[in-house]
Amino acid sequence: MVSHRKLDWITQDEAIAASLEKWQRVVDLLTKLLGADVCYVVEFNKNLGYRAAVTSQTPENPAPDAADHPAPLDSNIYCRQVVETKMPFYEPDARNKSEWADNPELTEEGFVSYLGTPLLWPDGEVFGTLCAFDKKQTRYDATLKQLMEVFRDLIEADLRLYEQLQIMRDLSMTDPMTGLNNRAGFELLAQQKIRIAKRYHHHIGIIFIDLDNLKHWNDEYGHAAGDAALRAVGQAISECIREVDICGRIGGDEFAVLGYVRNRGDLTTIITRVRNTLDHAKLTVPNAKSPIHDTPQISCGASVFFDPIDKSLDEMMAAADLEMYRDKKNRRS
Repeated sequence: MVSHRKLDWITQDEAIAASLEKWQRVVDLLTKLLGADVCYVVEFNKNLGYRAAVTSQTPENPAPDAADHPAPLDSNIYCRQVVETKMPFYEPDARNKSEWADNPELTEEGFVSYLGTPLLWPDGEVFGTLCAFDKKQTRYDATLKQLMEVFRDLIEADLRLYEQLQIMRDLSMTDPMTGLNNRAGFELLAQQKIRIAKRYHHHIGIIFIDLDNLKHWNDEYGHAAGDAALRAVGQAISECIREVDICGRIGGDEFAVLGYVRNRGDLTTIITRVRNTLDHAKLTVPNAKSPIHDTPQISCGASVFFDPIDKSLDEMMAAADLEMYRDKKNRRS
């Protein structure tokens, strides 16, 4: 799965909401045309399992809402056969077949017939399946199987559009030097974090980080070394923040981190980790003006905003920025 797909379940991304409406019509129509009890678009995650993303809205469907809990990876369900082989699979009657003796879809829900086809990303990785279930034996002919393939093509076309959207979104929100969010990307994600913090009464912490004396790096070793120092800071931040934090390069030599915190100590811990990581950084730059003996040094400022949060993002960033300049001044004195 390419790096542009960042969510565990892609179908929970707002960017694909319009496609889900189309997929709903697909599974409803497919259910009618096949005369099946229920049809699904099932999403696959190689770490989490199988999740019903879209399900037909028919009276025969025992669970018309998309499943909240995914089926485990080792569950002997019909879709597993499709995902593992990346091939269509048809089981007209699973009763009295030993290979399905522990299939919960058969033993618990009573689905004896299954027709499924894989849904693939443009790079050939499995997104999931388009599938139909029935509680009675079926005899689908070749035309009906071809019909499912047509619907499969419609869904895969949406996956291609989604992939292209993610690529364009990443290009517009990513700093090419460090691979971190640029200022626009950071602020977009930060606003989302703040909305969630207000809803669930979290505290917000912000860290401002500035690479000290970038001019020295450029003048002493060359601009390639200055770029390498910036990348080293970006990498150190990425390695040292928590999964719940976001970070970005918001200016020439300035970086920011935002996340939910308990107190200022959470931010101090992150800053200490970043500084320790940079102390051990070894920068090698081809054709540098002179051998590099320095390691990147940073100035940092941190501010915590406790619930209820009444500051705007700009106000929060200004407060952390001020703390960073105080730290820089103290380090120079």
